Amino acid sequence: MSEEKNFHKKPETRPEFPKRAVITGGMPYGNKTLHFGHIGGVFVFADVYARFLRDRIGEDNVIFVSGTDCYGSPIAESYRRKCAEEGFTGSIKDFVAANHQAQKQTLDDYDISLNLFGASGLGRTAEIHNQVSDRFIRRLYENGHLTRIATSQFYDAKAGAFLNGRQVVGKCPVEGCNSEKGYADECDLGHQYMPEMLINPKSTLTGETPIMKKVTNWYFNLTEQNELLNQYVAEIRTQKNVRPLVSKTIGEFLKPPVIYIKNEFLEQYEACKDQMPEHEFIEEPKKPSFTIAFKKLTDCDQACVVLAEQGIRYRTGKTLVPFRLTGNVEWGVPAPQLEGEEPLTIWV
Repeated sequence: MSEEKNFHKKPETRPEFPKRAVITGGMPYGNKTLHFGHIGGVFVFADVYARFLRDRIGEDNVIFVSGTDCYGSPIAESYRRKCAEEGFTGSIKDFVAANHQAQKQTLDDYDISLNLFGASGLGRTAEIHNQVSDRFIRRLYENGHLTRIATSQFYDAKAGAFLNGRQVVGKCPVEGCNSEKGYADECDLGHQYMPEMLINPKSTLTGETPIMKKVTNWYFNLTEQNELLNQYVAEIRTQKNVRPLVSKTIGEFLKPPVIYIKNEFLEQYEACKDQMPEHEFIEEPKKPSFTIAFKKLTDCDQACVVLAEQGIRYRTGKTLVPFRLTGNVEWGVPAPQLEGEEPLTIWV
């Protein structure tokens, strides 16, 4: 009887609704049309929620938006293949525009009640996207969060072209990662590293081993945000609605930069250790490798160069690295010229 009474008991509080709401659906890449999995897996849920809120707070107070993501390595690679394998003669913008229109038509056919389905590289939404991106980059620069860094980028001498993020594949260099799909500076499991660290890189254009050429880009000083991120991890670790895996994964990258070297190279390491910046030698009992730890990422990078010159195989540990914001590909959001550099693009 008591259970029946509890079942019919009125809730102590009524649900609260926002006065206004913006609902976003995931942006599909502009390299393909949509299938039912895209609709059912992303847009149906968002559409139901948008319709529910419109019923509760009024249609004028709810905006449901999404759009085509026009930039990125998968799009550039799909366009290249369409030209090479299917004889497509249009520009990459034509390729993306056709997919955008097909995506929009599919969403209309399924009666998804979007207020706006734009495209980051087309029409008025592209103009706004470019303006916001420009303002965002300039604000970071004004606040001292950006640095110009010259790094090596993969170049396919046979194809005569720089390779974008998905046009080079190798083995991830991060310790403990077994991914065989390491791309230019990030593997398919999300581990980031500098391009020259990729193990056994191959060009997807020709199958050749690419060479490295120097390019200069703008990087966000992510390594300087260690303290802020540690505070954030400590905060979310206590929140019941955040899975422990989240704080654990972020925390793994907040450790000092280290290099793991197999014990078989100990003698070669001893011979060249004085050529490296100051570091700590850490012996790993019962493990096949030893560790050398550094206070700064730049010191770790210099040590990697020394080890590579000596033919010593190594793997780097998980740590924060500068986050690249610009690139030298033509199809992308125009980056602001902050110090008179050559025109660059942003992938956002």
